[in-house]
Amino acid sequence: MKKVMIVDDNHISVEGIYKNINWASLGAEVCEMQYDGAAALEVLDSTPIDLIISDIVMPGFTGLDLASKALQKNPFIKIILISAFDKFEYAKQAIRIGAYDYVEKPVDYQYLNEKVKNALFLIEKEESNLQILENSRPAMIDSFFSSLIHSYSDEAKYNLNNYPNYLHLDLNCHFYVVISLDIENAAEIKTSLGIQKYHLELTNLHNYLEKLFESLNLHYILNDLHGLTCILGHNYSNQVYFQKMLYNIITDVAEHYQDNLLSVNVGIGNIIKYLWDMNQSYLSARRALEYRFFFPQQHIFDARDSMGSSLSVTLFSVDKEELLIQYICKKDTVQITGWIKQFSEEILENYQTKNLLFIRIYSVLGRILKFLYEMDIDSTDIEKDIIQVYSKMDSYTTSVEIFHWLDSICQNVCRKLSDSVQTYHKQVCDSVLKYIKQHYDKNELCLNDIADYVNVSPSHLSVIYKKCTGQNISDIITSVRIEAACQMLLHSGLSLKEISEKIGYTNQYYFSSCFKKRMGQSPSEFRNRVKG
Repeated sequence: MKKVMIVDDNHISVEGIYKNINWASLGAEVCEMQYDGAAALEVLDSTPIDLIISDIVMPGFTGLDLASKALQKNPFIKIILISAFDKFEYAKQAIRIGAYDYVEKPVDYQYLNEKVKNALFLIEKEESNLQILENSRPAMIDSFFSSLIHSYSDEAKYNLNNYPNYLHLDLNCHFYVVISLDIENAAEIKTSLGIQKYHLELTNLHNYLEKLFESLNLHYILNDLHGLTCILGHNYSNQVYFQKMLYNIITDVAEHYQDNLLSVNVGIGNIIKYLWDMNQSYLSARRALEYRFFFPQQHIFDARDSMGSSLSVTLFSVDKEELLIQYICKKDTVQITGWIKQFSEEILENYQTKNLLFIRIYSVLGRILKFLYEMDIDSTDIEKDIIQVYSKMDSYTTSVEIFHWLDSICQNVCRKLSDSVQTYHKQVCDSVLKYIKQHYDKNELCLNDIADYVNVSPSHLSVIYKKCTGQNISDIITSVRIEAACQMLLHSGLSLKEISEKIGYTNQYYFSSCFKKRMGQSPSEFRNRVKG
């Protein structure tokens, strides 16, 4: 039975509604009759009510007040409001605040009966739909995380911001990361053992990962037809520790599945600080997996290796191949030639066949191609050259020829690097400006945050930005904030204190000082001059 409450300061009106409607036939019962709006509202704290029938005009606490407060407590409650005044304005107000319907006095009980019947039918329908919605919650959570990793930061924040609370998801972490797992032999398993067997094995992998990640504050795993995507977060204060912990877990996964039916490749994305930047981590994880093409002997690919975007030589280790990359970064052709000479001597001493020599050189070429990929430098011509050379190995009669060819490849990379540095620096600067425009409202925004975002050391980033734009990053932050302030001053009635907080200043007077220094007038003068 649905619970009904009748509210009117006129006792006779309450009795009339109560006695002139066959409540049992409607599957309802009147469990409360109140004569004061405030008292009726208190009933809702202790008694579940499905439908309220209330007079609008009551002393003190009106029916409109009751409807507004009741809907705040329970947005699904149905409210029929009654008034003796034949004014359409009451009806508009009632509907505007969310009341189900409006009836005029004197009450036509047959008409009211129909309104009650329709309201109760709607309650039944909504309860059924709510149950369906509740049953679909797991699918909605899947959809939320899928949208999160496939949406850019602003889009994700705008479209998904209200969902974590609704879905009861605790997503507040210090760091986040996306890990993508591809099943290399998925097509083979589906063909030989069937789709059902494949997805059973994928589910087993899902359960195995759930157990490994259960200590994390956030762990959610998405299934698709080709693999799994893990959305992870934790409140470690140290990012490096989080990275090591993740790598240890993924190493366990790779070892566990080394001789398993599934052949698993893992891409570890960049660690991020903001939930709504999850797409960046996802894309870096997917990009890391592309290195499987160049390094088929590996199964774990880390975005820190595949997405390096700084030209600083301090990023490279000191083993022999990385030393060559250092020389290429410096465009030191003399050192490159010396490295190849030493390399050739070691190769000829340890490898006595042409095939082994070509395999060793191919490893160096793979590292060079990886470097070009990291720098977003087009390597099409070099790849074609490599394919052509390796398709006619027999045409090389001496090792001198092949090492001379390797040297020419390295010199070509140096030329490409020189051509691309300017483009690369521009991309970094564009990313810096984009990040500042997205986060200028955060008072803690600083060079270190921006450097983390573009994956460049703070000192190196300052040099790049100054060189490319002629401006300091701090000046750009100020410019973006002042520009935003100008728009707010022109198009809003916000106070100076409110504007200063919205653009990232904690002190209103410091904001005013910065504004006057940049614009030549105070914020108030700017607003009055333009609007006046």
